[in-house]
Amino acid sequence: MEKTREEAELEANSIFRQKVEVSYQRMENPSCHVVDASPSREKVLQTVLSIIQNNCN
Repeated sequence: MEKTREEAELEANSIFRQKVEVSYQRMENPSCHVVDASPSREKVLQTVLSIIQNNCN
């Protein structure tokens, strides 16, 4: 699977990626959810869809 330009830039610049991650972790918006993207794409998709279904009435 081909990477997007943004994915390639984030991979190449780990310091920037870490800063972005810390910024997201500091957000106090309860509608933000952290999703582990290390499982298969199908499992990640199921997780995300479940979060959407449970939080969007």
